[in-house]
Amino acid sequence: MNKITTALLGLLTLLCVSCRSTKQEQSNDSGYDFIASLFHPSETDTTSIFYTLKNPDGTVYCNIGYSDEEGFSDSLLSEKIFIYFPDSEIYAFFCKKPEEGKPIEVRVGNEWKLLERAPSIHVDSTSKYLQDYMFSPLGMQNEPLDIDFYPSPKADPAKKITLKQDSFGMKDFFVREIQGEWMKLQQCIDYGPLYAEDAIVDEEGWEKISKLSEQNPTYWIRWRKGDKILTPQTEFYFKYGC
Repeated sequence: MNKITTALLGLLTLLCVSCRSTKQEQSNDSGYDFIASLFHPSETDTTSIFYTLKNPDGTVYCNIGYSDEEGFSDSLLSEKIFIYFPDSEIYAFFCKKPEEGKPIEVRVGNEWKLLERAPSIHVDSTSKYLQDYMFSPLGMQNEPLDIDFYPSPKADPAKKITLKQDSFGMKDFFVREIQGEWMKLQQCIDYGPLYAEDAIVDEEGWEKISKLSEQNPTYWIRWRKGDKILTPQTEFYFKYGC
């Protein structure tokens, strides 16, 4: 076997390995590792269709837009996507890792829909996206939260931790990390004494609060189980909007 033949065989082997690796990566895409955020594409045009979601066969599933007659005409998305605040024009879909030149595959309920790429659509990893939000589980004052907390991303009943809601009814956590179906949380300090009651905390302020909170313990919770989301959107709030 001459050197040229050996080199060609080596190149063919590399291509086969790369192909298998790509197929394996695609098959491992749960559809929950990335989030596509939709932003208003224009500051002046508030009455047009902003985006169109299509079925895999190319037919229209729904339009995301606003009209004076109908208001927001995308009720098909209610309770089917991760973040849905139409009055604030906030939409966030779980999606597969985008492929160059192809529409983004977004999850609506248990179905996949197609969304044409646009500069006003941002795709981030789920972990990075959720780090802009605070997790604030609902619960009665001073009562145990209806969430199982663990010291590691493993549901070990012997190590389950029970936390109680704060006396003022709002216990906040920073989202530190996402590992598959598990979310790492760190309890936020009481930053009330640092700001006036009606003050808006800016990005620099949140960085300071986050740094001061690093002394607090961390916990893991199961944020989804398969295709079932265990942490509803009502338990998250955008840090930079308050």
